[in-house]
Amino acid sequence: MRKEISRRDFMKGTAAGALGIAAAGVLGACQKEAGEAGSTAATTAVGTTAEVETEPVSIADAVDPENFVMNAEYASKKWSFEIPPEPVDESQIKETYEADIIVIGGGCSGLCCALSAIENGAEVILFAASSGHVERGGSNHGINTKTQVERGIDYKPENMAHRIKQEFMAGSYFVDQNKWSKWIQNNTESMNWLINKMESYGAEVTLEREYSDSDKLFDFTAASHNFIYPADKGPSDVFAEEHMNSFGAAFGQALVNDMYVKEITDKGGTLHWNTVAQYLIREDNNKGRVSSVVAINADGEYVKYVGRKGIVLATGDFSQNKEMMAKYCPEALDILGDYDINYDAKFQFGGLFPGDGHKMGLWVGAAWQKTFPNAAMVDNLNGPYSNCISNVTTINLNKEGKRFMNEDTLCSYSAWATKNQTDKTVYYIWDTEYVNHYDRWYTFGCTRDDDNGPKGRSQEQELADWEEMVKNGVYVKADTLEELVGKLEGLDGEAALETIAKYNEYCDNGYDPDFMKNAAELSPIKTGPFYGYKYVISPANFLCVTGGLRTNVNMQVCEEDDTPIEGLYNVGIMVGDMYANCYNFAICGHNLSACCNTFPYMLGRDLAKM
Repeated sequence: MRKEISRRDFMKGTAAGALGIAAAGVLGACQKEAGEAGSTAATTAVGTTAEVETEPVSIADAVDPENFVMNAEYASKKWSFEIPPEPVDESQIKETYEADIIVIGGGCSGLCCALSAIENGAEVILFAASSGHVERGGSNHGINTKTQVERGIDYKPENMAHRIKQEFMAGSYFVDQNKWSKWIQNNTESMNWLINKMESYGAEVTLEREYSDSDKLFDFTAASHNFIYPADKGPSDVFAEEHMNSFGAAFGQALVNDMYVKEITDKGGTLHWNTVAQYLIREDNNKGRVSSVVAINADGEYVKYVGRKGIVLATGDFSQNKEMMAKYCPEALDILGDYDINYDAKFQFGGLFPGDGHKMGLWVGAAWQKTFPNAAMVDNLNGPYSNCISNVTTINLNKEGKRFMNEDTLCSYSAWATKNQTDKTVYYIWDTEYVNHYDRWYTFGCTRDDDNGPKGRSQEQELADWEEMVKNGVYVKADTLEELVGKLEGLDGEAALETIAKYNEYCDNGYDPDFMKNAAELSPIKTGPFYGYKYVISPANFLCVTGGLRTNVNMQVCEEDDTPIEGLYNVGIMVGDMYANCYNFAICGHNLSACCNTFPYMLGRDLAKM
């Protein structure tokens, strides 16, 4: 991936690539916003107003800037995002639209829900703040799909017990296991529905490589499905030219959304773009059914959407609302970018959306999810790693020249472990012989059949890649370790040499008493020339934040006592209590598969049949 498409390539053209935001800077920018973020879309329109007795808190006062945790005395106070502005007068609403189902949001979950509902007989209007469909990534985990069956891959619900139990353990059993069960039992149907549609328009399916873990903890089969449309197939009346011949694991979802838009419009659905939801209307003094939503359209006019059967929120995450992040995911505050809100943001690192749907739900009495904090998607796919989504398994040192973890783990876990080090910094050090540690080197997006994305590299190709990285100033190289540590800025070289000497003894003995790294991953650092790489966790490692509103297994948004709010649903990244601690990538492509495919597919069908 480092040559063909890398995280650095993703960052080109975005502000995040140049950001190195210090915690104080983030908090300073956040404090400026405090008290004025009640609605990032418009401050003049929002729903049913409750009496507010407290001033909204500021991030700088509420969050401990050293540890990024909330100061206890602020936990019960209102934030500005919790305070709904006054609703507009009915006379200001220029037009009212009515349908069985109103879907808010133009990402893959909202589009999937809309199409599923239309196919089951419902009248649907989808409107979105973006100017067209938005998406990121392309990894869709599949269970016993037609693609897997055709390729002889045995991956059924009944042989997933180990993997699912590992997920529950990683989430400290805080996750809603009923949602996971619903996904497992229904994914074959929903994914085959999607695969059949994509193939009917000439798209092809690739499978990301399986993951092999020395300790067998993270092993999984080839289950992450990517969609591609090779350029040699010629023009398509479905898929945009810029989405064709792309790297499926990173950009394949754009093809999926192209298909959704065509099918929705062909089958009688209505799409309204550049229309920003403002607030929900809940009947009976904010205690009854959610019946409609007020929005501002592309002309700046207030419009209303009435949903006879339901309103579905699919508005994305809340990572660009720093107040919400301070309250619900404070540990990620120091790796957020600082952008203007862009509803068309796609592959933007450092934060995405302002939580409009979350706020609207809170204003009509929705509870927040039970799990705290919200799990952030953070990864670290940098340096000489070779297991698709793994960490760099050579020695990892902090600025003090000490090891701080078992290096043989997933990219998400290593990112969090590194973030906790001084200045969020890690140093990877390896020798020339390390290139022979793996028969072939695989990076993110490598496919099982080498039919898309980066290809597995030979040892010679990997070594050449290191040399290119040295030439480009990314890696450093030296004939001796003493010289090498001197080239790594900020590293305690003397302590690092002592740590490396001890590590080499562990490699010789085949036993790591410090962190119990599997002996198969103990590779000594003795054969020059030597290589090193300094890496700092930054906004470039932050993808988005998961969860939000209290959501039951039927995707109904719920109040504090878990009572569903009639008429209100949510799907996609908004689904509460699906993840805990961190989004770990151990089941690669799970969010697109469950929250953005299976759940909205079933919700659309079920709402249509109400």
